[in-house]
Amino acid sequence: MLTLPVRTSACAESPGLSILPMPTSPPTRLITIVCVALGGALGALLRTAVGLALPAINVVPTGTLVANWVGCLFLGWVATRVGQMRRPPAWLQQGVGVGLLGSFTSTSTFASEAFWILSDASPGLSASYVALSLVGGLALAGLGARLGGGQLSTSAGGGA
Repeated sequence: MLTLPVRTSACAESPGLSILPMPTSPPTRLITIVCVALGGALGALLRTAVGLALPAINVVPTGTLVANWVGCLFLGWVATRVGQMRRPPAWLQQGVGVGLLGSFTSTSTFASEAFWILSDASPGLSASYVALSLVGGLALAGLGARLGGGQLSTSAGGGA
């Protein structure tokens, strides 16, 4: 099982998750918001470029599939690397994770395209697209975490 370094103090309700808290000082908060906006703009541009470069094959939206897979790979890597930092800056966590990769990947586009495949083509093709997206995304997020330095745990409970 893959275990990732996370800060358990970030969220009392989910002690194993880092929720990326917003900084409290106004200048730091403003810098973080600007980084999220810039990251979001860049991610959206990259996502559009991938969509234009990879047209749909039959009715399968190849651009969305590839963008989401690449985003999962990088998000796994980024989450692991940031989790290993002693005091990662909020602008880095949120600018890259929420802004850049959040706008590069797209759950809403994925869901609407799966719906359109279902209504235009066949339930089997839609189910295959959903399964391929989810399994591929999970596998690539795990690979990204491993590449980022996540350790494999041999215990059944995932460690500790």
